Amino acid sequence: MKEYVSPLQEAAERFPQTQLWNDSCGMADIDLALKRGGCGATSNPVIVGNVLRKEMNLWEDRLKEIITKEMPGGTDEEICWQISKEAGLKGAEKLMPLFRESNRTKGWQAMQVNPRFYRSTEKTVAHAVELASQSENILIKMPVSTADIPAIEECVYRGVSVNGTVCFGVPQSVAVAEAIERGLKRREAEGLSIDGMINSCTIMTGRIDDYMKKLVAQRETPITQEYLDCGGEAIFKKIYKLYAERGYRAKLLVANNNSHFLWSRFLGGDLLMTVNPLWWRRMEGAKLEVRETIHEDVDEKIVKEILDKIPEYSQIYYEDGLKVEEFNQFGAFKDTMNEFFHGYDAFIEYLRGYILP
Repeated sequence: MKEYVSPLQEAAERFPQTQLWNDSCGMADIDLALKRGGCGATSNPVIVGNVLRKEMNLWEDRLKEIITKEMPGGTDEEICWQISKEAGLKGAEKLMPLFRESNRTKGWQAMQVNPRFYRSTEKTVAHAVELASQSENILIKMPVSTADIPAIEECVYRGVSVNGTVCFGVPQSVAVAEAIERGLKRREAEGLSIDGMINSCTIMTGRIDDYMKKLVAQRETPITQEYLDCGGEAIFKKIYKLYAERGYRAKLLVANNNSHFLWSRFLGGDLLMTVNPLWWRRMEGAKLEVRETIHEDVDEKIVKEILDKIPEYSQIYYEDGLKVEEFNQFGAFKDTMNEFFHGYDAFIEYLRGYILP
């Protein structure tokens, strides 16, 4: 029996259809993921800020050059995006051999548009096109806000591979899939190629669980506490079946793994999965049973109790629970976007320490 250094390595080898991506564009993080079977990476300004803090020895000279020579009149936000683009491009370059070798099915580097554009379709599309133009293996993430549903369609139509993120349930994921289909069909109708595009929708399973736990704590809701660790999994698996039944061409992506269950419970699925660098490291030498779990449904009594006790869970469990114009008002969406804003501001403030030493 083959010995594996990490359960993630075993999962990557036994279930290649379940693509494991590294949730960072840091060089050391990508190197470890690639060594253990990872085949993609992701980034956003918050991630880049963390990478910069960890790998400043690789960036300090370049950062000074940008600040003093290339962009002497640049604002701190402009410098933030220059660094973000270059960090994403470094990841894309490291993944390019895999991208070529796999005929564009692996080796993608995801980059996220400016979170402050979430209310503007036009600004989101323009920024997405700009970021995607850096390399052919860059995929663009954008939050599944009201304004970004048409942005997803337009980007796909323009040939940009996209991922809808900050997504928490059936209503948002269906809207993303339908927008992607509209964009693909527009390209096909004009005889434009869709070969090599990889479009996806993220379900933030861990953040679903975190949000339900927050609501229960605030309201002192009597509920079986252990059930709250299963809400995100139940929703993801429901959406996974729905995508297959309807023949959507978008893939689903599992994100926000607060524990190993938020990756080990989806193995065997034809899907993408971002694994936090912390978990790539934590799994080194770990002993964990690796088996196909994508078709192991959450017990119906667990789902029923969560639905009965938490009205917000119904909003994301049922397809008609939220209208597109209500996406921005869902609590978990607001919480996550505010985290992005705080992290983005913290990155800019950190850079300012170099701009104004």
